Amino acid sequence: MRTPIEYKRKKKAGTKKFIVPVTWVMAGEVVVEAKNELEANNLAYGLTLDKFENAAPINFSLDVDFDMIEEVPTPEDTQAAVEDYVFWREATEGVK
Repeated sequence: MRTPIEYKRKKKAGTKKFIVPVTWVMAGEVVVEAKNELEANNLAYGLTLDKFENAAPINFSLDVDFDMIEEVPTPEDTQAAVEDYVFWREATEGVK
């Protein structure tokens, strides 16, 4: 099985790049000093992931949002979009 870096290096002819939104569940522990459980809960919610000990993804929790996958625009697509916008703006507001 290839690593993501090896896969990236062996780009297939005719392929495209896509932005694929993913989520997964993490589990870990953090030690906080608090007056009670409610304050401890609130403190834990305010911490960043690097403060948690033994943080690791939960097996099989990875989820891909298929409906939100987008193709990465190429420079040509971006230029065409800019030209379309300029054309539309000139058509609706006149040439300045």
